[in-house]
Amino acid sequence: MDVTELSAVILGLAYLILISFSQRIAWIFGILSSAIYVYMAFIGAIYLQAGLQFVYVVLGVFGFINWGKSAETKLKMWSLQKHLLVGIPTLLLALTLGFIFSKTNQKLPYLDAFISAFAILATFLTTKSILENWLYWIVLNLLSMYLWYEQDLQLTVVLFAVNTLMAVFGFILWRKKWKSEQTN
Repeated sequence: MDVTELSAVILGLAYLILISFSQRIAWIFGILSSAIYVYMAFIGAIYLQAGLQFVYVVLGVFGFINWGKSAETKLKMWSLQKHLLVGIPTLLLALTLGFIFSKTNQKLPYLDAFISAFAILATFLTTKSILENWLYWIVLNLLSMYLWYEQDLQLTVVLFAVNTLMAVFGFILWRKKWKSEQTN
């Protein structure tokens, strides 16, 4: 068992559990896990994942600072139109990155590009406490399981399987909290 991968997985699980309970400290665990995955993805020649993990580090700092502005994080929902407004350009970015990286030794360039582009969007939605971030994560975690499986990193596949289940749990928890905020 690789200690580097195990450390990244444990930190990633701590992040996910804490973020689903809207705990600000979660961002620290996410930053540390992502920093380890920058290295692992680069070594595995999934360069977009390395870049994505670096962006996670930066967005983690943003999330930690953003969530620290008030004692309580107020949840929000976006309209379908708003999701399309950001989703279509994100898809175009993913296709462009997939094409560019298909000309390199990048493994699974289009899948990696799709996951990377939409994961940045999903992380941004998380930093802004947008309820639907969890729906993005469910899909992205399922796709990530295959991507990391192809890297022969089974422990990371397990992490993404748990992430998928936790994203379902996080959505249910945040939706319940959002509904209670609407009645207040």
